[in-house]
Amino acid sequence: MNILVTGCAGLLGSNFCDWIIKNKSGIRIVGIDNLSGGYLENVGDINFINMDLMEYDNIEKIFDKYNFSYVYHFAAYAAEGLSPFIRKFNYNDNLLVTTNIVNCCIKYNVKRLIFTSSMATYGNGDGNLPFSEETIQKPIDPYGVAKFAAEMDIKIASEQHGLEYCIIKTKYLG
Repeated sequence: MNILVTGCAGLLGSNFCDWIIKNKSGIRIVGIDNLSGGYLENVGDINFINMDLMEYDNIEKIFDKYNFSYVYHFAAYAAEGLSPFIRKFNYNDNLLVTTNIVNCCIKYNVKRLIFTSSMATYGNGDGNLPFSEETIQKPIDPYGVAKFAAEMDIKIASEQHGLEYCIIKTKYLG
């Protein structure tokens, strides 16, 4: 079975790849990272591709070549505080890249997309802590907006095309 891990040189992606290598057999990991926030020394024994996920034609070639069963989309630029000042970069890196992944997942019949989103989609959460899945999402910065929009796009892809998905919420602590 082939899986794709985007952001494979970052904290989440590299640790996930290491865990798969250590605990599962018969899985070929293809990892994509542009090394803008991750480090080559984090990349373990996987098929590593240094590439920008904005390059749709190249992504599509990789999907066609490897016939992925699962896609773990960890690639993102976590920039909650910085995002108001880098809007275009934020939306390209967090929303448009995700749409490229979603399109390929649909076209190449991926079994499931696992997407890392962010607690930033909840904004301040109306002061109700801890957040739950029933908490209304009201992002307060472009980073949260991008992650929320990506979540909505994935949900619509599921409704319209049957793409199975799982959304994982993370919290940037930097």
